[in-house]
Amino acid sequence: MPRTIFVVHPGALGDVLLALPAIRALRTSFPTHQLGLVAGAEVSSLLRACGEVARAFSLEAGALTGLLAGLPWVGPTVREWLGRCDLAVCWLADPEGRLSSTLQGLGVGRVLVRSLASSESEGMHQEDRFLETARDVAPVERVEERLHLPDVVIAKGRARLAAVELFMHHPLAAIHPSSGSRHKCVAPAVLAAVVTHFQANDIVPVLVGGPADDRVVADVADACASRPVVLHHEDLLTMAGVLAHADLFVGHDSGLTHLAAALHLPMVALFGPTDRRRWAPLGSHVTVLTGEPCRCHGWTAVQACHEKPCLQIPAEALIMVCERLLRQPRAVFQNPTEATRSPCDAPEVMLD
Repeated sequence: MPRTIFVVHPGALGDVLLALPAIRALRTSFPTHQLGLVAGAEVSSLLRACGEVARAFSLEAGALTGLLAGLPWVGPTVREWLGRCDLAVCWLADPEGRLSSTLQGLGVGRVLVRSLASSESEGMHQEDRFLETARDVAPVERVEERLHLPDVVIAKGRARLAAVELFMHHPLAAIHPSSGSRHKCVAPAVLAAVVTHFQANDIVPVLVGGPADDRVVADVADACASRPVVLHHEDLLTMAGVLAHADLFVGHDSGLTHLAAALHLPMVALFGPTDRRRWAPLGSHVTVLTGEPCRCHGWTAVQACHEKPCLQIPAEALIMVCERLLRQPRAVFQNPTEATRSPCDAPEVMLD
């Protein structure tokens, strides 16, 4: 049986995708090892389907809970994997050393446990913080590599679009109106104006979202002169397949925005109170659009801020950027050898 690597990341979709360059660096540096990932069921299954990891261990199935509880509580599947494990990389806080103790007790050769919130991290961007950990055990060279979906997932996305009578005769623009918090989102009227412009110019808009996005998606759809197609409550693999057919993506600081970035879609990422220098997706295919610099100190202040000048992004400016991206050849954004820009190099428009 091949030797293994074990990676633990209990974060949300976007956080896990930001760790993908580091996961790839580990996999490349240990080519004869199999890499197993402990993460949310949907994102770990997505990365397994795309060939990024060899084995997915679900948080929902208790993979991490057992490890934190101690040796007697580790399930047989995880135990067998760790019995062949030479390296475990865990991105979470473990102040009492419970996780480290269990992993070492199961015979893991080397254990690295890092919290990305630690003051020890030197990198500004979250991707760089993940890569710092990988550099402790492997040489790291950042490259821009697209997440490659299996043909069956792409076909499933095409079928889902056909089911709502979207047949790809015109450019398709996927718009995600929501994020993890409404305090990170532009006003519904802004995106409604973009939808109306697309509809008048032979560009097909589709609103996408997850189960927690119902209210925001409905607000944007209701504000449109002509109601667009809405696709939400899809499983992550289906949504990835749908996005693979899009010619443009517009979203906020959200997991779907990071998924679209991983697929190398031409995209506009709308940022406000969260720091783009740390959280915005990277890549030459990404344009970050923002209002005035956020002056709030802490999330409590953000929630209490009603004007939100950092999210005052005129619809006309957003439409202009979208039109520019739609005019560019799609192939430009699918070159897996293209060097990734640093956060400061990524295109950005700041509006006074």
